[in-house]
Amino acid sequence: MDAPVDYRLSGHAAWLTLNSPENHNALSNALCLAFNQALAKAVNEPRARVIVLTGTGKSFCAGADLKGSGGGAVGEAQDTPPPFVKSMEQLWNCPKPVIGRIQGSAFGGGLGLLAACDIALVADTARFAFTEVRLGLSPNIISVFVLRKAPLARLTPLFLSGQRFDPHQAREMGLASEVVPANDLDDAVTALIGELAACGPNALKDVKSLLRTVPGLSITEGLEWAWKNNRRQFTSDEAKEGMRAFAEKRKPAWVE
Repeated sequence: MDAPVDYRLSGHAAWLTLNSPENHNALSNALCLAFNQALAKAVNEPRARVIVLTGTGKSFCAGADLKGSGGGAVGEAQDTPPPFVKSMEQLWNCPKPVIGRIQGSAFGGGLGLLAACDIALVADTARFAFTEVRLGLSPNIISVFVLRKAPLARLTPLFLSGQRFDPHQAREMGLASEVVPANDLDDAVTALIGELAACGPNALKDVKSLLRTVPGLSITEGLEWAWKNNRRQFTSDEAKEGMRAFAEKRKPAWVE
């Protein structure tokens, strides 16, 4: 039996593929636990500068495992967070850039995974919906992340109605970064991996820290955080190499 999440290292990217197409990659307990292990492995892999999250089959992720009483979104113990909570938290706080290769439709928790990606390249054939309300539920866990990506005014009718929306609407509200013809999705992901691999590896981690830290700071707190990080970065070996390469009109050492 295939693992519910496939891990593959290719060049500068670690690929995490939700691999349970028989139930549309629903968030079973097994899938969430495997995802958490695969993501931790990708974070700790020095050769992986970028992480790509995608799915197998027609769907990216159908959301909670309804046949398994909620699966990884509910968990097995009353007093401990379900594994999907860790999945979302790890993905959001991942120190490396995460590209979502959204090859198929995403519903409920699947949209949470999409929202936690830094850059989501979405096939033009995909469809989306916050389906929880039509099942007598609400999008509790994913709201913590989706509401940080898309405006409340746009999400309110979608949360309340569970109605479907297309990739262009997802892009307009900030959930999707780019809508790509399905046949061109792999080329778009490959090109983006190349662009990110041309950037300083530590700089990418610093940008991730900035994106998660600065929005929660006041102006005064933000400026203090900023100048201290500026000073640290300008004196780092990576920045010195980058500036030296710029002056010498060559590529920096991290670009192969």
